[in-house]
Amino acid sequence: MATITDFQVPIEQFALGTTFARVSDLYVEIERFAAQEADSAIPFVWVQAGEFEAFEAALSEDPSVEAFTTLAEFDGERFYRMNWVDEVDLVVHLLLEEDGAITQARCGGDTWHLQVMFPDHDSLSRTYEFCEENGLELTVDSIYRLDNDDESQFGLTDSQYRTLSTAKDEGYYEVPRETTMSELAEELDVSHQALSERLRRAHGSLVDRALSASKTQHETDQSVRKPN
Repeated sequence: MATITDFQVPIEQFALGTTFARVSDLYVEIERFAAQEADSAIPFVWVQAGEFEAFEAALSEDPSVEAFTTLAEFDGERFYRMNWVDEVDLVVHLLLEEDGAITQARCGGDTWHLQVMFPDHDSLSRTYEFCEENGLELTVDSIYRLDNDDESQFGLTDSQYRTLSTAKDEGYYEVPRETTMSELAEELDVSHQALSERLRRAHGSLVDRALSASKTQHETDQSVRKPN
């Protein structure tokens, strides 16, 4: 059964460690991966940076990046295509050996946060063993199965569920609001950016779930109304 796993990897064991060390106010989110050769992974990346010139200069000297191309710029963000050839053993393993799909990958500092869909629990176990054998510090935050509707809490990860629950308790959804985004981020001990991304993804999951249920109910109602 397909399994969704949220986990963390130290930046120095993954990619862009040199770039993050040299550039402040940096946030990176990978939109998707294109894995080609057995020793390379090609991510398409959205980047927020205080100074893009400094970011690109650091990127040019980062040992985990062979090349990069700026594809677009929109509302203070830039979209890049990168070639990673070093420090990506974990990514290549997930993509090519275990048929894993990396559905989220982001970094705002010392740690990469990834969400991966594995085809079954055995592939997750093999990946964890692979990390241990290769000295990679994999920290698992949450695991749930795609078909386990009740336990997966309406399609939310554990961190998303806790975030929404805390936001509700603190009055974030009241009118007027009883807490700010910054106060909520401090309460959850996460950055403002991380909280914003988590809320956006959680809201998106809930909307998708609601629309899917509404569509199913509508189709059922239409079927009932049709004359025999």
